[in-house]
Amino acid sequence: MKKAIFTLLISALSISAYAQNFEVPQNYKLVAKEDYAPYEQDIVNCVNWLAETPVNQETDKRQEANAFLFKWVSGSPNVHVELNDKVVTFIGTSPELLLVYLGGWAKRSITTKDYDNKIEGSLAGIESVIAFYTKNREHLPKDKAVEKYIKLKEKGELRDFIVKNS
Repeated sequence: MKKAIFTLLISALSISAYAQNFEVPQNYKLVAKEDYAPYEQDIVNCVNWLAETPVNQETDKRQEANAFLFKWVSGSPNVHVELNDKVVTFIGTSPELLLVYLGGWAKRSITTKDYDNKIEGSLAGIESVIAFYTKNREHLPKDKAVEKYIKLKEKGELRDFIVKNS
């Protein structure tokens, strides 16, 4: 048991340290379909860094990372994020949450190579928003929709909500 806890702790610290070392790619080229795949690991690292770094820290780098993420997701030939207004109800409250949603969906698609599962993509996006919102609650405006998602997740009803509204 102690070995499992130690392994889990080391893994978490490794991911956190790796995320802290993320550098936003410079002079990236995202024009042709084949330009996107080489940046997939950078996108995963970007999403991890955005999730691990408090919203009020490294704001210039966060802005660059968000721009990179948005440009990549907007043009990716494989990752197709759906913005269902019945699920993504927090867009008007905080644009930061929309980027977190896009990142959660993109990361899930890249790491599983399951690019077509809208339910799982949406669930990953909402769960990313919940984690980010919870971690940065004191620096973000209160959002009733996200608060609702937190309660649904606590009750084990988040997936059902997404399925019903997709």
